[in-house]
Amino acid sequence: MKSNEASSGGWWRSCRWTIGLACLLLVLNSGHLPGVPAAAGGILNWLQYDRDAIAAGECWRLLTCNLVHWSREHFWLDVGAFVIVGVLYERQLGRLYSWLLLASAVAVGLALFVFRPDLQTYRGLSGVDSGQFAAALAIECLAAIRDRRRLCWFAPAAIMFFTKITYEALSGRMFFGTEGLGNIGVPVPLAHVAGVIATGALLTVVACTTVKRSNAIVCGTAAYACPWRAY
Repeated sequence: MKSNEASSGGWWRSCRWTIGLACLLLVLNSGHLPGVPAAAGGILNWLQYDRDAIAAGECWRLLTCNLVHWSREHFWLDVGAFVIVGVLYERQLGRLYSWLLLASAVAVGLALFVFRPDLQTYRGLSGVDSGQFAAALAIECLAAIRDRRRLCWFAPAAIMFFTKITYEALSGRMFFGTEGLGNIGVPVPLAHVAGVIATGALLTVVACTTVKRSNAIVCGTAAYACPWRAY
């Protein structure tokens, strides 16, 4: 007898957005690889956040700036975190996962344009990573309500994550000192905050809608299961 995983087409189908986007990111950032034609580097410049270009009408950069990076080190740091969290949690978020990624990516670009008029260029997936991790914490929070043993993972992770976000927002520096890994650009904590806020807002709206539709009581088992899985 085939397992449910096998019959559904393999484990990769449950994280197809994560794997597919990781492959796209690898292609778009191939300009950082040795021996790659110089034209690949031009793609990075064409997709990065460029305030003057956006003001001139190149609005796609608000979204695509999340897809390109400053160096190989920057790429592996951002995309590595993205793949790990995505493989672990995409399945539990269901169809909502892709919308969360889109919402956080757009929020990053818009936040930079509105609140950082001094910032001329930006690249990086870390804002989306932050939103992605916030979604993972939301799932773990619901799991911890059902199984208190999960608090051993959720509580330290939540404290560490929100300490990181707060520290970076107040200091303008990276919490883990990742600047020393190589060229990862100028730290922009606002991108992380924007990703978290966008994800939190979308999860809240969807969860409230789901509970309202099912007439579930907030303390009921259905509400403590993942309310976003149905989307």
